[in-house]
Amino acid sequence: MSKLLKIPLYICLLFLFGMLAGHLTFKFLSFSNTVEVPDLKGKSVTEAVNILQKQGLHMLGATEDFDSDVPVGNIARQDIPPMSKVKEGRGIKVVVSKGPRVQFVPDIVGMKLEEASSMLMARGIRIARTIYVHSDIEKNVIIAQRPESEEKGGQNFRVVVSLGSFEEAKK
Repeated sequence: MSKLLKIPLYICLLFLFGMLAGHLTFKFLSFSNTVEVPDLKGKSVTEAVNILQKQGLHMLGATEDFDSDVPVGNIARQDIPPMSKVKEGRGIKVVVSKGPRVQFVPDIVGMKLEEASSMLMARGIRIARTIYVHSDIEKNVIIAQRPESEEKGGQNFRVVVSLGSFEEAKK
């Protein structure tokens, strides 16, 4: 065989050998089992550690954050979503709830809704629910709030807002 034919043949054989070796190496290294990530939200840290160990996983670390929906000391969220597939032995990071951010709430009854919203946002409080009712009070003015002023409350706030008088709404 001529030298011009041998060189491309050797290059092709070397390329095929490299591809085969890479494929086998990848198959060998990725042979570990995959497991499904459990839903840890709402569980205590001890429960979560036990659940993760049963799945062949472990807790990598826990940070804390305020969460008004999850009780103090329970897991509020996790870094890998539930039902995801991961390699066995992987670590899962979690955020543990410190409970609601408790603070005294201001009196916003009589304020315009827009004005009250911006004042509450500056304090880290959001209006979670707004109920609109007809009343003799001017339109878009807050007529009731929950929690009431100077009561301890979380970051979720509920207000009742006036739609104005019913007769004006018919016009």
